[in-house]
Amino acid sequence: MKGIILSEFVDFLEQSVGENTAQKIIDDSRVASEGAYSRVGQYDYHELIQLLTQSVAETEQQAEVLLQGFADHMFKVFKRDYDVFFEGTENAIDMLMQIDNHIHVEVLKLYPDAELPKFDYTLEDGQLTLHYESPRPFAQVAYALVGACLKYFGDKEELVSSELADDMKSATFVVATA
Repeated sequence: MKGIILSEFVDFLEQSVGENTAQKIIDDSRVASEGAYSRVGQYDYHELIQLLTQSVAETEQQAEVLLQGFADHMFKVFKRDYDVFFEGTENAIDMLMQIDNHIHVEVLKLYPDAELPKFDYTLEDGQLTLHYESPRPFAQVAYALVGACLKYFGDKEELVSSELADDMKSATFVVATA
């Protein structure tokens, strides 16, 4: 897993619970990296799971609530750091349709060793069916990011259904014009 996700999770924690609590979460999670992440470094994805698990224990917030806050944070980071992907994109459906065939293509040019999830979609009558598949159990993260995308674009569309696999390695999301 690329360090940008982990370093931004630490930033999110510092902003949402304060630096002292964020440090306690890092210390108590006993992650191998000790919470020191380079945005371009490669890390074990289990560190994100450990940090999230410890965040839930420390803050007593539900994992879904923490993940949605983190996804909202990440979407702002994507907009700030990768604004080129937002150019000409007017709504969430447009953004979601370009993940695999545009955004991930460019990510792989920058980081050829990145292990990215796969997104396939179909668009019929203004309704997008988005299929997510990953070797990592991050379907709940994908769900939160879809929600962040919808929120960013002003809720012009809505998530009408979602189905996450039991192993959390795949999911199907249906987004339609509101």
